[in-house]
Amino acid sequence: MLDNLDDLDRFGKLEDVVGPCEFRLQIPPTLEHLRTVRLVAADAANRAGFDCDETDDLRIAIDEVCHAVLRSTEAPITVGFSTEPGLVEVRGAATHEGIRRPLHLAPMSQLVVDAVSDEVELADGSAGVRFTLVKRADRPGARSG
Repeated sequence: MLDNLDDLDRFGKLEDVVGPCEFRLQIPPTLEHLRTVRLVAADAANRAGFDCDETDDLRIAIDEVCHAVLRSTEAPITVGFSTEPGLVEVRGAATHEGIRRPLHLAPMSQLVVDAVSDEVELADGSAGVRFTLVKRADRPGARSG
């Protein structure tokens, strides 16, 4: 889902868009650094009690979303992870710097993200882009981490 977010400026700092979270990281706008986001996503999934398949699903989803953000701006991405048993929520944001391109997931990427995550929201505004991605454990008795 892509929302228009013309008033991203009202949020102030990117950290405010990411919101309260257990851990936050800022990665340079290069594909080489997406490995770090995938590793942190795997750790968040472990803390939430996800099994291997659910962990892989989260890593795939965050990779696709971050690729879309990287294609839309040349700015660093701030990503925050929040976990609780059976749930991981990832929020991210980046300002518009350098060449500005529309934020969107390619059709195949959209199918993948929709299949492996429970909620995804992408927003593109005059000041920057943001996203929210939610993944829940598929089974009701997710282990506590």
